[in-house]
Amino acid sequence: MEIEFTPSQIAGPTAAGPIKARPQVAATSDSPQLQGMAELQRKLDDLALTRPDKMDAARSALADVKYPPDELLNGIAHLLAITLKQ
Repeated sequence: MEIEFTPSQIAGPTAAGPIKARPQVAATSDSPQLQGMAELQRKLDDLALTRPDKMDAARSALADVKYPPDELLNGIAHLLAITLKQ
């Protein structure tokens, strides 16, 4: 089987019969509810959004770091000087 793909070519009509609509599935009120949904939501609400021990470690690590490093700033300054000279 060979398929020719030409985006500029308009597809011709197909030999298909009448289009049949899918049967609609109506939502009924007797559909089974998820058991324990309220309990699950309560447990999710009780969870902390952040971990305090990890946040303290991150704060102390970020406080010790000088960003951006002087080497990076010096490199950018040298590149700008080279570019401005040209």
